[in-house]
Amino acid sequence: MSAPTVADGIVERLTQWGVGRVFGFAGDGIDPLLAALRRREDEVELVTARHEEMAAFMATGHAKYSGEVGVCLVTQGAGRDHLLNGLYDAKLDRKPVVAIVGQVVSTALGSGYLQEVDLHTLFKDVCAQYVQTVTTPDQLPHVLDDAFRTARATSSPVCVIVLHDVQKADLPEQGQQARYRCHDLAARQARP
Repeated sequence: MSAPTVADGIVERLTQWGVGRVFGFAGDGIDPLLAALRRREDEVELVTARHEEMAAFMATGHAKYSGEVGVCLVTQGAGRDHLLNGLYDAKLDRKPVVAIVGQVVSTALGSGYLQEVDLHTLFKDVCAQYVQTVTTPDQLPHVLDDAFRTARATSSPVCVIVLHDVQKADLPEQGQQARYRCHDLAARQARP
């Protein structure tokens, strides 16, 4: 078996936070994440929406009716734009949702590459509490943990942007070990 990738690390971290369902819409900017979800489909169900906007609404509905953090996953381009209405629903109803958004490869950032825009600017209002980009594999555990903590503490949507080349990168040994240091995250996310 090949070495685990950052995408595998994301799925691992989701399971540690007690996520059993992710709502998403396929796209090439998240293909490593989709492959990682397929490898762990017995632990995390990918519910494929017919439209990116519906993925955000489904994640918000999940948060509303389960009391858990809703998670949605979309690619760059129009996919990320379509999330906005569903995330505004989460914001206005004060529900915790983590939006994981694919982004172009790091070498294309700022170049005007097809479907590349400044995602921090795009999401800064709807995800005002937390928008962060994972630009190196070492950031992964901390960014995801901060996102979940912020979503829970503020009852609001947050956004984690993951560059395409970072998703495919090998998970560093530190990232593999971090999963053991941060055990039982799901128990800590339970409401008092």
